[in-house]
Amino acid sequence: MLRPEWKFVETIEKRLRVTRVEVKERHLDAVELDANVPMCLSVSDKVNLSKVKRAKIYVATVKVYETEFTKELEQQVYESAMHDLSRLRALQSMKAQGLKPRKYELISLKH
Repeated sequence: MLRPEWKFVETIEKRLRVTRVEVKERHLDAVELDANVPMCLSVSDKVNLSKVKRAKIYVATVKVYETEFTKELEQQVYESAMHDLSRLRALQSMKAQGLKPRKYELISLKH
């Protein structure tokens, strides 16, 4: 699996409703409430995931990273989205608008 070079962009605060918590994988899925869009976040070791509750609303501090859309990364991403039409359309839209792939790391949560 390709490991792109992620570059730190900014630290932001978001209001999130948690939809899924994966403690072992240090992963959290949520809905960003202001824009009503889903987010997938990796979680810093500083966050105690065992205390995070599903369906609860939090103010999250999130580090944002970006990478370039290389041919290899583009191929890998499209292959992973082949059976998900909505993901495929989102990727095509992202590419058409010249947007870069982003990843999010949760570094703190407040009630």
